[in-house]
Amino acid sequence: MNEIYHHGIKGQKWGVRRYQFADGSLTPAGEKRYYINQNSNKVSRLSSLASMKVKDIANNARTQITGKQYVDSCLKKGTTFSRIQTSKDFENFAFYATYLKTDSDKYMGLFGKNLTSRAKAAAKQAEKQANASGSKTDADKAKELRSASNNMKVYQLKISATDKLKVPSDENAGFITANLLKDKSFKKNVEASLADSKEKMRRPAQQILFKQAENALKKDPNTMKKSEKVAVYKAFNLSLTNHNTQEVAAQNRFYSELKKKGYNALLDYNDKEYSSYHAKRPMIIFDTDSVKLQAVTQTNPKIVDKMYRKYNSERIAKESIASTIGVLGKIGNKTISECNTYVRRKMSDYLS
Repeated sequence: MNEIYHHGIKGQKWGVRRYQFADGSLTPAGEKRYYINQNSNKVSRLSSLASMKVKDIANNARTQITGKQYVDSCLKKGTTFSRIQTSKDFENFAFYATYLKTDSDKYMGLFGKNLTSRAKAAAKQAEKQANASGSKTDADKAKELRSASNNMKVYQLKISATDKLKVPSDENAGFITANLLKDKSFKKNVEASLADSKEKMRRPAQQILFKQAENALKKDPNTMKKSEKVAVYKAFNLSLTNHNTQEVAAQNRFYSELKKKGYNALLDYNDKEYSSYHAKRPMIIFDTDSVKLQAVTQTNPKIVDKMYRKYNSERIAKESIASTIGVLGKIGNKTISECNTYVRRKMSDYLS
């Protein structure tokens, strides 16, 4: 009877024995091999860095530290976006969406809940008005809004990129915006759009941005600093949700110029930095020819509520801390312990 005996180390692959002792420690040959592999990896990483331009390495580092977009970026073909809305239809104009799972869940909860809450609030307000006025017109309006609220459905659209999507850096988007401002008609429309947004968006950070943009717009576009161009772009970016005649004209001109430069999408700076959503990579897709509708599903109200509870708690915590910092600045004579107690109490009030 023929028998085969294996005298290697249990769990060890063939060809490895000469590099390890029975206790798993490295033999002299194993140490040499390990040293060579480690240095080979280092050389590979250094070679990769060496092939990059210094400015690209610096931009990558700055992006990781600050979160700001210093260089153009691309989303690969096939990237799937998620969008929450109250209609099954995918309308063929610029739309807001996200491609990250955490952002998708966040919008399902926060925005999905917001859509139904706003509908209920509108119906309630209309009914209050109808009761106060006794008007049949007001009563019919209230009935219409209540029916819309009761029958509202929230849908999640899945949209896929049919081509690579290019997103401009802040600097490049700012340069394009400033260049367009040389057109008096475009500038006038942008100023009107920012004035409209300034009335609607009342958060301190938003107001500061609009003020910076207003000051920059007083200058000749040719003499604007890089930071001023970016401020105008970001303020205009926040205003892309507006849809009166002047604002739509400015948006169409802006999107057309971006397409000429090879761009398809933008970061949504309001939800990324200025609103309470704090999304990681919310996008504005304006080149709708580069995407297609993949699927439409009605959201489960229980899932929406679950996502709302999760992400609203996080949102409130961030908002509470931000608002509390301003208050603490006015009570600088308090001890750390007193401040900590104050913050905890405020947090509890918000969450309850």
